[in-house]
Amino acid sequence: MQQQRHLLWLQPQEEAAFTEVFRARFVPLVAFLIKAGGSRHDAEDAVQAACVELAKTWHSVDHPGPWLRTTAFRMWLKSVHRIRPDELTDQFPERAADDHSQDVAEKIAVVQLLRRLPLLQRTVTAFEIDGCTPSETAQALGVPAANVRQNLRRARANLQRLLTEGAGGVQ
Repeated sequence: MQQQRHLLWLQPQEEAAFTEVFRARFVPLVAFLIKAGGSRHDAEDAVQAACVELAKTWHSVDHPGPWLRTTAFRMWLKSVHRIRPDELTDQFPERAADDHSQDVAEKIAVVQLLRRLPLLQRTVTAFEIDGCTPSETAQALGVPAANVRQNLRRARANLQRLLTEGAGGVQ
């Protein structure tokens, strides 16, 4: 007889609601963290850890989608980069980091362009692509919303420049 595995922290009806959120948000959150600069493996680990925390705190979370995004992002920063959001910079690196990953998701042209942005610009852009407002992004990063909007403008300008350069300098 096969024994069913249940989440210890949740009642059966809560477990069903949690499972629905997990299924709906897991893949998009992994994609979000990849856009922010993570590898698929690191992104999956961070999202899985955030989901475990959500199950533990299910009763106190009113909006599980945004809560998961913020928690997964912070777990990814903490575990992979050891960088606090206030240490992110908007300075251009001397050259783009080499991407040696064979992961198909990381070969998408958008991800490659995003990786050429400075970390803070890439991060706020990933939040925007995921549907966050500048205010929501600011709250998740612990920075003023004006900083988020400014870095979004810079990111758009840099992406436009990168796209123009990629088209041979012709607009």
